[in-house]
Amino acid sequence: MEQTQAAAAGQVRIDPRALTPPTAAAERAANLLVLLVVALALGLGWGLKVFVENRTAIYNDPTVTFSYPATWVTDTDDDDNPMVRDAKSGSTLFNNRVVVVHTAAPKSGLPGGSPLADAATSWALKRATALSTFRNLATLDRDPITDQPLTVAGQPAIRVDYAYVAEPGMALGQPGVPIVVQGSDFVTLNGDQLTVLSGQASADQWQAFEPQLHKIIAGVKASEGG
Repeated sequence: MEQTQAAAAGQVRIDPRALTPPTAAAERAANLLVLLVVALALGLGWGLKVFVENRTAIYNDPTVTFSYPATWVTDTDDDDNPMVRDAKSGSTLFNNRVVVVHTAAPKSGLPGGSPLADAATSWALKRATALSTFRNLATLDRDPITDQPLTVAGQPAIRVDYAYVAEPGMALGQPGVPIVVQGSDFVTLNGDQLTVLSGQASADQWQAFEPQLHKIIAGVKASEGG
């Protein structure tokens, strides 16, 4: 008798209603809740991605200042010119980059000639000497889309488009496959100083990088006191 009572005491009673299949309305409500949770998670993820991608940092020197993606890093090129580069782009040895060059402006070659045009020509010749298999693709003083005069930080500018072959691994003792690089150099004059903002990327990255470069160049401003 005691065993029977113990067994009865150990029994678990299940409410028959718990075994009833959910109604169609309940299933729809549960599915809707899941969809809302997933949509919220995706929205938060997308918002975080946009926030991270849109964050900017500021480059500033005595002559120019501009904003660039905060995910980029600061560095110097082989000639110790300051640059900002996208460490996640291109190959491990050549990233998309914007290099800032300040140098003395060359003397105008012809009486009555354009100092800026002479400076851009001199700069292109310097590039041809320094860069392997250099090829000048275009020299522009007007925007090819708007046909407006090119300017950088409100100053007249000339754009030199080019390509060359880089071997970035050689400087690090890591010879590898040469890389074809495309570039656009935006040349401006500030008194007797030549300022060049040089955007460069490997040829396979250029199409994606070019709009980003133009956005950076469009935001360049003269530094206070520059």
